[in-house]
Amino acid sequence: MPTGHALQDPRRVLLDAGREVLAAHGADALTSRSVTEASGVAKGVLHRHFEDFDAYVAALVADEAVRIQAIEPRVADSAAAATTDVIEQTFTPTMLGLVSLVIGRDGVRRRVGDGSPGIPLLGDATTAVADVLAAGREVGWIRKDADVPVLALALAGSAYLLSAGASGALPDHDAVTEVVESILAASL
Repeated sequence: MPTGHALQDPRRVLLDAGREVLAAHGADALTSRSVTEASGVAKGVLHRHFEDFDAYVAALVADEAVRIQAIEPRVADSAAAATTDVIEQTFTPTMLGLVSLVIGRDGVRRRVGDGSPGIPLLGDATTAVADVLAAGREVGWIRKDADVPVLALALAGSAYLLSAGASGALPDHDAVTEVVESILAASL
């Protein structure tokens, strides 16, 4: 006799649990066991809905890419403030953990790579920053001759390096603001 209860959306429950594990404990803690324990389901549920664990992580990466692509600045009083806000919304513990998994797991990298250069999620982050810079150029916050793609790459790369520090701790707001203002200084 079955003892479990039916889940409305088991994939979503499992993906949400993975995000919780990543946010709380980092990439090293993300295992099929930690996901099923966090979601309160049997291990077989994970394997019923995903081909293998790399497929599960690839689904997490795809969800995170959608989240990043939807980011809009909540602060819009200057190019530096809007860019800092987008960076802080983008570089979360979950995103950083997933980047680490993409880099470290060949099976995940094969599943999420679309053939374009770069690292999935970091490319999405660069695009999100480029979008806010392009909007800043349209309203006159950024010089018309500024090289938005290069600025976005410098900002996203710097944000990743700031965020990927010891123990996965995110940098404080002032550190992100300082880097953004330094990189944008000549383009304002």
